[in-house]
Amino acid sequence: MSTSNIFLVLAFDHPTRAVESVADRMAAGLCTLGFDAAAVSLPRDAAKLAALPPGQVCGVLSMGPLPLSVRIGDKPLWKHFTCPVSIYLLDAIIYDMARVPAMGEFLADAQRDPRLGLVAPETGYREWLGETIGVHWDHLPFAAFPGVRRGQAAGPAGDAPEVLSRVAVVGTIGNELGGTPAGETLPALLQRVAGALAPAAQLERLHDALLAPDADAMPALTVARELGWGPDRALSRASLGVFIAVDSWMKRDRRIQAVASLEGVPVDFFGTGWRETFGDVRGFNYIGRVRHDDIARVLGHYQATVNFDPNWQGGMHDRVYTAAAMGTHVITNENSGFLTAGLPSDLITTYDANRPCLAQLVRERGVLDAPPSGAARLDVLARHNWGSRMAQWLATAPAAKAAPAVDRDPAERASANGRSLRIASAA
Repeated sequence: MSTSNIFLVLAFDHPTRAVESVADRMAAGLCTLGFDAAAVSLPRDAAKLAALPPGQVCGVLSMGPLPLSVRIGDKPLWKHFTCPVSIYLLDAIIYDMARVPAMGEFLADAQRDPRLGLVAPETGYREWLGETIGVHWDHLPFAAFPGVRRGQAAGPAGDAPEVLSRVAVVGTIGNELGGTPAGETLPALLQRVAGALAPAAQLERLHDALLAPDADAMPALTVARELGWGPDRALSRASLGVFIAVDSWMKRDRRIQAVASLEGVPVDFFGTGWRETFGDVRGFNYIGRVRHDDIARVLGHYQATVNFDPNWQGGMHDRVYTAAAMGTHVITNENSGFLTAGLPSDLITTYDANRPCLAQLVRERGVLDAPPSGAARLDVLARHNWGSRMAQWLATAPAAKAAPAVDRDPAERASANGRSLRIASAA
């Protein structure tokens, strides 16, 4: 590594490598821009980080605030390193504010220090809370995490994987961050978390609004509107608990409704909690957990996949980009982020998260009947890779004030770009 061009991407251990995998690809994307980028996992790599002279680091990007809980000496990481430091929000910011103490400390410092800021793959929470929180807050969509063999071309390929006329569902249910007990009804939840903060009649109106056909994509907005709360209530621990509990309950309920509406369609589930939730259903096959690094190759074997965005309204989950990159048809909830995403319309079918009818959509679109191509969509890869995403972010982020990236020769740049797309060598 050079002496002043190191860019750190901070991760933490996750059972399916969902965080480390993202950090690896982001770091590889930064390498395409000429940075000496490295992904490190904390607290495991804390000693290595402490041994690194602060002056050699020109930028830090943390996957959520949890890695920033690690301190070097008596200083938080964003004070130990004097370069720009940003947090990439992997979920709704309300969870981080409630569960990670370092987040509150970071936001307080970020209000006074222009080096510090937030980055998010969706826009809804920034629109709602950005002015109240008062820090630099960028929007950076997710990119694809493809599993593409070197030399694989667009269109039909002789060595293309077998493609099943089934739908893949990748994700979990039952471990939502809000920690609501399984089987708890919405009225019981509202009484438990908000009974002391709002009268019964108001909670009844909130209940009806949350379950209405035209309910907000972000349940937190519904809570704020129906209870008459301003954005500042998201900074209060008592009311923050209400936002989180409701968001978590709605996230689970929307997934249950979507999957229940798939009855009659052949579905393979990758992830935990589905068998416990649905039991034996004809056509449903429960396979189990899959590592984040392997999702692309799994999806490459399926005609279609169902995606659930985590109650976002202005940005999509990375699975949408990954599936599209692998040529897999994506059935996903409606989201305003599609207006600017630039994803191929022939690969995307949207549904109403409040009233899903997925089996009907599958039949009407014929997504399981079309001849499988089994080929990666290189038009998606060319636009939605982490090299282009990092360039987009650095054009406006506080990290743009970092030391200039080293200009690589074409061969080095091509090699780094290969790593950013995680192109696997042929087996």
